[in-house]
Amino acid sequence: MKNKTVKHCCENMDFYLSEKKVSIFYNPIFREYFINLRSFPEAKHVIYYCPWCGHEFRNSLVEKYYEILEKEYKILYNPSSKKYYEIVKEPYDEIDRKLPEEFKSDKWWKKRGL
Repeated sequence: MKNKTVKHCCENMDFYLSEKKVSIFYNPIFREYFINLRSFPEAKHVIYYCPWCGHEFRNSLVEKYYEILEKEYKILYNPSSKKYYEIVKEPYDEIDRKLPEEFKSDKWWKKRGL
């Protein structure tokens, strides 16, 4: 029997995430596990424990993500327009700002040791 490396907390979680057999997802950018809600197209419910093994997940970094973007890069996110914009002066001028490459993956939080 081949010993498989577990990417998440347990083999069941690895299986269900890879096979997409349940509505549980992992977002590496925010380091969060969640369930999509059918009643609201873009809504999700963050889960804090694995439903199979009970492992407690690390905290989501969604708030830290936007905090670092604002502090280090002077970039804010507008959830209504789904655009990032640069803090130039008040009132903020919305500029279609490109997201730094590291914030398109889990590199941003791994780089900072979060």
